[in-house]
Amino acid sequence: MRHFAWGPALVLLLPFGAAGETGVTDTQILVGQPAAFSGPSAGLGVETWRGATAAFEAANDGGGVQGRKIVLVVSDDGYDPERAVPAVRDLADKVFALFAGVGTPTLVKVLPVVLEHFPKDNLFYFAPVTGAQPQREPPYDKVVFNLRASYRQETEAIIEKLHSEGRGRIGVLAQDDAYGQSGRDGVRRALKKFGLDIAAEVAYPRGQRFEVSNADKVEVLKKAGVDAVVAVGAYQACAGFVRDAREGGLAVPIHNLSFVGADQMLSLLRAEEKRSGRAFTTNLVNTQVVPSYLDNAPMARSYRAAIDRYSPTTPTGVGDGSYRPSSPYSFSSSCDSSSSSSPATTMRISPGYFTFSSSHSASNFCRLSRLR
Repeated sequence: MRHFAWGPALVLLLPFGAAGETGVTDTQILVGQPAAFSGPSAGLGVETWRGATAAFEAANDGGGVQGRKIVLVVSDDGYDPERAVPAVRDLADKVFALFAGVGTPTLVKVLPVVLEHFPKDNLFYFAPVTGAQPQREPPYDKVVFNLRASYRQETEAIIEKLHSEGRGRIGVLAQDDAYGQSGRDGVRRALKKFGLDIAAEVAYPRGQRFEVSNADKVEVLKKAGVDAVVAVGAYQACAGFVRDAREGGLAVPIHNLSFVGADQMLSLLRAEEKRSGRAFTTNLVNTQVVPSYLDNAPMARSYRAAIDRYSPTTPTGVGDGSYRPSSPYSFSSSCDSSSSSSPATTMRISPGYFTFSSSHSASNFCRLSRLR
């Protein structure tokens, strides 16, 4: 097992590097974040950057890593697979490690690049913001350290909860790419344990915005008689789907995976509720793979303290400025703390450290939270 120092906001403080390694000097360690800082999913990249920035600032004020300051260097891939490889190559020869890239379709594009660099300069990827499978299996598992639970674990938790409620006709809304495929596969695997299959599935193109109509997708799911929907997508498209489902009379529970960006989705839906006078967030559920920042756990308290102290907003000199944080904290700002938890809630944490298993996975924590 390899141990990494633990810092606020569920982000790493890095293994000890030696001066002379790529991205490491006597005074600093460069960490590269290729993520979405522009486009309809910019909120995911910006919010991840905010948490990381606050954590690294706190770590640096505490002496850094063996006296070295952690410096976060960003590159914008816009959550676009075609931009992902150039974004990573821009960082690969400068940084000690890659960190917290956003999304499955971008990660699967850059995994071969990381594997290419690993034998030459030991480049690795820490805590990508995706629960997909490719980085958890050979040959890429040796160059990626996964902080969060997988989509298979998330979807298993969702299906077990729905099955316990007597719901078996499950529909799926999925982003039409590797992310959607990974989530859909997880749902199908989980249903198979109960002798069931997906009742109906619909897809939307990556990058779809909130304003786009999903009425045709709602009709497909209604005609199939689904009694719940699992949504595998990002916040703008999923919020638009929730709006259209409720307007179209589809009142069944809608479960979103953690990647969706719960706060950003809720912000869009609340604004629409205020505009229209209609309710859209009833029966809206989200899985989360980290404890709520409202928890009293030490890591949640550290996160709030760091955000309050350093108040990061958006990275300078990158992105299109389309997203601005609407609240200090992020990740399900309105969670029902009484909601059910998955049986898989193990987080291997020892005081001061995240401990990684031999498969480079640190946590299978997964909680279902009702949003309001």
